[in-house]
Amino acid sequence: MLSSTALVLLAKYPEPQSVKTRLVNGTADNGYTGLKDVPDAFGRVIGQEEAYRLAADLYRAFLIDRFQQHQGHGYDVFLGTTQPEHQKAFRTITGPHVHHHTVTGANLGEMMYRIFEDLLTRYQYVIISGSDFPYLDEAVIEQACRALSSHDIVLVPAYDGAYNMIGMCRLHNIFTISRWSSGSELQETVALLQNLRITHAVLNDIKLLDIDTIEDLRLLMRDSQDNQAPTTRALLAELLERLKLMD
Repeated sequence: MLSSTALVLLAKYPEPQSVKTRLVNGTADNGYTGLKDVPDAFGRVIGQEEAYRLAADLYRAFLIDRFQQHQGHGYDVFLGTTQPEHQKAFRTITGPHVHHHTVTGANLGEMMYRIFEDLLTRYQYVIISGSDFPYLDEAVIEQACRALSSHDIVLVPAYDGAYNMIGMCRLHNIFTISRWSSGSELQETVALLQNLRITHAVLNDIKLLDIDTIEDLRLLMRDSQDNQAPTTRALLAELLERLKLMD
């Protein structure tokens, strides 16, 4: 079922100050409380510079776990990135067998459309996933492929009102919604699909949690399981020893 499928993980290179900035600095919704405000074991707040470094380490761990997890399942795995200059460094994260795909576009929607436009000429199913979480059950990939056997498009919701997985078996430009990173991406996209009468499935029984804020990180620490994301788990265990992260 999955031999003609491509899975593309969108990712940035994990450098301090360029990834997980909301995790470090917080958001308006949580009063701009983030990793920078967490005290260490001696009660000293770690500050922004150290928080940026730890956030980059955490995101690197996410990527290592995701790319390791998705290999050997009968579908082709791609790194989708706007940073081809980091190709050699990315290889230390993805391993040698992941295809690297340079992504271009003025916004996320345009980038995703161009990925589908290219890869659907070579694959029956193309699935794009975010990389802001360290583990994805393979059953989600299988369920998405089953949905694509009878629908043109499949969407997997995120907890924040967006979606962090989308699959296509027939090319449609559905990325003309008015706002990205707004929390209304899923709702606007479904309305557009309905208006255009494009067959689609929304896997509402699945919701994927992006680790974007300090609250998300605490949820991940509470819910992490022993058989998932070993690199991330090891780093989280180290952080729990060094920092007073849990409420």
